[in-house]
Amino acid sequence: MWRLHRYYLKELAVNAAITFIVLFGVVLISLVYRGIQRSQGGELLDAAKITLFWALDAVPHLLTISFLIATVVTYTRAAQDRELIAVRAAGISPRVTMQSAVLVGIMLSVGASFANHYMIPAVHFMKYRVIKEVVRSAFINLNLGSDRIKLPGGRVLTFRERDTDTQDMIDCTVYSPTPISKDLKSRIIFVDRVSMPPPKAWDASSDIQIVLTGVREPNLGSAALEGGELRISVPLDQIGSAGGRHDKDEDVGSDQLLAEIMRGVHADPRRATYTLFRRCSFALMPALLAPIGFCIAEMARHRGRVFALMLALVPLAMFYLGEVLGARFLISTNNPWCGWMPVVLLSVVGVPLVWRQLRR
Repeated sequence: MWRLHRYYLKELAVNAAITFIVLFGVVLISLVYRGIQRSQGGELLDAAKITLFWALDAVPHLLTISFLIATVVTYTRAAQDRELIAVRAAGISPRVTMQSAVLVGIMLSVGASFANHYMIPAVHFMKYRVIKEVVRSAFINLNLGSDRIKLPGGRVLTFRERDTDTQDMIDCTVYSPTPISKDLKSRIIFVDRVSMPPPKAWDASSDIQIVLTGVREPNLGSAALEGGELRISVPLDQIGSAGGRHDKDEDVGSDQLLAEIMRGVHADPRRATYTLFRRCSFALMPALLAPIGFCIAEMARHRGRVFALMLALVPLAMFYLGEVLGARFLISTNNPWCGWMPVVLLSVVGVPLVWRQLRR
């Protein structure tokens, strides 16, 4: 009997690995643009880290989908080659053949449980913080990568060129809805040179010092200030917090989340409980899909692998439909048990199918 299990375990492992590599590669490539976009203010290595973290966030879903596809393809091939018929003719129950898929599904469920409760929340937290959040937000909000920089108070600074050695901005114009200084009456001023420290030198506890040298008004040919210099201090915390992201339940491990619920310190215990139930549902998904995939493959032996793969979309669609409905019901009913909705819908579809196919 072990030889039969080893035969199907090997084929399942190979098909699942190939499918996972292909799906993970597609997801990784599709997230390159997002990684580059979110890495503004950082380096190329930061963009690569962000892309990798976003791809790792989808690993539990990809593993489950890869396993379902591998199960359907493996047993559809066995059914078309009459292997499953030969096993039944030998007096061996189809449950024995299915045990290989169930064993792999249980192993994946154990791994998915660890990933959903501990690894994915950590990855979800880190993918937003590869670059120091305050520096990245300040870089984006100030728009330092272009020739138009927005300053607090509705002011806008434009420049014609940038010094390649010092990165200072030369031949600048500042537009301000109110006079930028009590010595200046015009809302538009010309500046010969504007300098500010580079993003890497910024400290979250300090302010950005913007030095305007050669300040003059349009109707004056000479400098309007003594020495023609003006300093503007911009709070970095104020800029970095603009459009910031607050921590959510998805960023917290299940042990910490459960501790906050039991101690009564969580702001929304019902939503936190829903998050825990949702993670458990996703962890059970591979084990639940193993017998369903086997029965779909055996049922579609006369119609081929393509038809079997199309049928495999039904349990996947039901599971993710339950995910959407659970979130909607949580909003309307405020009941955390809605987190089990994917398992309920998948069971409604899978139990009759498995019962009918295994008793044939």
